[in-house]
Amino acid sequence: MPFTESNRDAYMAASEHVLSIVDKMVAVWDGGPSGGHGGTADVVDAARNRGLDVTVVWPEHAARA
Repeated sequence: MPFTESNRDAYMAASEHVLSIVDKMVAVWDGGPSGGHGGTADVVDAARNRGLDVTVVWPEHAARA
């Protein structure tokens, strides 16, 4: 990737690359909004916009620390 530092644009670009080479996605996600550009919600949206099969996994009673 052409990024010199790890930032939100780099995260999203890396996720877009991964989405370009997969047939489906499994996301461990609480269903909430992204904490910033390139977060899980953004990647799930991008996958769905590509028409990928997306499975969301969030165990019952799981909570963020």
